[in-house]
Amino acid sequence: MDRRLLIYSSIFSVASFGVAAVMSLSLSLYALSVFLDPILTLTIPLIIISVGIQLINQKNGPLLVGLISALLYGIFFLLFLSATFLVVGLVVEAISRKVGYRGFKAVMINTTLAGGLAGVLSVIFGFILLGIPSVHDLPILTLAFSLLYFGESAVMGVISNNIGKFLIKSGVIK
Repeated sequence: MDRRLLIYSSIFSVASFGVAAVMSLSLSLYALSVFLDPILTLTIPLIIISVGIQLINQKNGPLLVGLISALLYGIFFLLFLSATFLVVGLVVEAISRKVGYRGFKAVMINTTLAGGLAGVLSVIFGFILLGIPSVHDLPILTLAFSLLYFGESAVMGVISNNIGKFLIKSGVIK
């Protein structure tokens, strides 16, 4: 395994995890709703991961970011998020090999897919591991929030692409 790949994957995974933890805990969203926490963590933490994948720009980058993120969430006993990042890492790696890691199309597909899947899967795995809440309109809420997760992730894809383009043009990313 490439040392650069391991270092960058670790840095961006830890940074994303740290920002997600601080944002979630500071607003106590884990206690409020299984639906609302993914909305918050699909902002800056998703941008950090997306820019990291652009910076890494090579095979196994998204997979390694997913594995390290899964490990971090597993260490803190958030097993539903750990399972989520394992699946997301595998799916985004497979898609990235077809569409690439940089460029508007690639960043939009990768970020939207990563964020949307992370939001939906974290809710599904959360329900499985923590129990399904007794909410009357659960299927409609799940569908509405799923659309929100993918939509929000698309917006984060545009932002990530612009940040990545800026970093490439300025010479920070090569």
